[in-house]
Amino acid sequence: MDNASGKPSVARASRLDGRATRLQILEKAGELFAEQGLANTTSKQICEHSQANSAAVNYHFVNKEGLYRAVLLEAHARFLQMQTLVSLSEQPGSPQDKLRALIILLVERIHNHPDGWALKVLTRELLSPSPEFEAVLREQSFPKAHILRSLLGQIMNLPADHPTTLRSAISVFAPCLFLLIAHQPLTRHVLQGLSIEPQGLIEHMVSYALGGLQAVADTAHEAPNE
Repeated sequence: MDNASGKPSVARASRLDGRATRLQILEKAGELFAEQGLANTTSKQICEHSQANSAAVNYHFVNKEGLYRAVLLEAHARFLQMQTLVSLSEQPGSPQDKLRALIILLVERIHNHPDGWALKVLTRELLSPSPEFEAVLREQSFPKAHILRSLLGQIMNLPADHPTTLRSAISVFAPCLFLLIAHQPLTRHVLQGLSIEPQGLIEHMVSYALGGLQAVADTAHEAPNE
């Protein structure tokens, strides 16, 4: 409770300082993990870069692995927040329009933040999963994947857990993961001359996704007992 002078109480000031320290550690750890990876980053380095005392990592995150898990969760949220996805799925419009909006969001996020630590950390984790990866999948990826499958199911008039819907989720969203991993090497070494300017890429991905979804849905409805 604030005192009569209007200044924060000692306890409140301490909480605010603790929260600021935690956020600073998380941010600096994200930068270090992005550049060096989990194995090559020490708690000492993190504390030095965040100007925190040597016990700060253990105090706020239990250990370095706990901090890395917090970094992964934060990176996942920065890439695509759960509330953003929920709001998109509940907004007015056709499921096709919602899929377009989602692809726009993902492509622009990758294109506009290629050097951010969040995307770099996610890329490292996808290429070389850590023991923390499964927990992050449970907490972040699986709930989001359920909403995405439901959206595709609406487009194809199929249940969210139908085999065709599950396979379609891979086909529609794998390109976004591929762009996340190979954004710059793709255009420099593999497909030289390819323009991945967002608007043209978005239109292509949306058209390709909707055409493919319609085709596989037609096949699935011809064989409903799959």
